[in-house]
Formats: sequence, structure tokens, C-alpha cells
Amino acid sequence: MAKKFYDIIFIAGAPGTGKSSVAHALQKNLASPCFEFGWIPEFRQMGAKTISYQEEEGIAFENLVLVTKNYLKHGFGNIIITDLEDKRIIKLHRNFKKEKYILFTLTISDDEILKSRVMNKTRTSKYRDVKSAIKINQEILARPLLKNEVRIDTTKISLPKVVKEIMSHLQ
Repeated sequence: MAKKFYDIIFIAGAPGTGKSSVAHALQKNLASPCFEFGWIPEFRQMGAKTISYQEEEGIAFENLVLVTKNYLKHGFGNIIITDLEDKRIIKLHRNFKKEKYILFTLTISDDEILKSRVMNKTRTSKYRDVKSAIKINQEILARPLLKNEVRIDTTKISLPKVVKEIMSHLQ
């Protein structure tokens, strides 16, 4: 097992900032479990009960918290979690009071570059809402830093350099 730096490493940011790519590169570097919130399947249209997006998102987040704490109980560390909405990121300290965590928030300082990343047909994400991505990025840039948060502008930095910067903060 790799050296444990933190219990949990959160990777946050607007769509197109590189969260998934960074999380997967870190997972390889740290040999750690990695959970991408968007992987949790959507069930609101299935079965006898239909629930709202907000209810479904809440249930999925509760499940993610339980799974993460179970992994910690079994001795895992450096658990990487990405793709949470900013409303969840803002409240991390409530759900992970006892855990040692760090939050890396990826941003982009140029809306045109963010637009080109969101619209890039080679990305694995199907997300293509440029206006929403720019709005989320701007809201993140406008809010104060959160507890345990490090922001990294990925506008002109390659994936290996972003990972290297994150690793320097983990030491």
C-alpha cells in the first residue's frame, strides 16, 4: 500500500477543468481508491417511485459518504473523490469532521479555453453546457477559499504538472 498522506483527497471544479483526468492520474500515482460521483447510477426514473434530482443527488451523496468511511475503516487512505457539485464541496467539513482531508479545486482563467475543453469531442464526459460550466467556474473563483482548499489554475498547465503540484501539497 502507498504512503498515506490524507484520509481523503477531493478534486473539485467546473466541468472541463480536468477533474477526472487529474483524479485518475493521482489514482495511479497513489495506488488509491477513486470515486467519481457521476458514476453513481441514476435511479429516479426506475421502479414504482419517481424522485426528484435533488432527492437522488442527496441519496447518492449519503451513499458516497458511507462508502468512503467504510474504506477508511478498513485501512485505506488517500481516497480520491471527484465530481461533486460545489454545494457539496462547501459543506465537506460537516460530513468529514473527523477525517483528515484536502480539497484541490481546479479552475480555468480563460472562458474561451474552458469552452474549447467542454466542447472537445474527445473528452469522456458527455457534458456540453458551456454557459453552465463558465458560470460554475466563475462562482468558484468568486467565493473565498474553503477550509483545506488549494486552488490550481489549469488553464496553461499540463496534466503531469497539475499532478506534480498536487503531489507537492501532499508531502
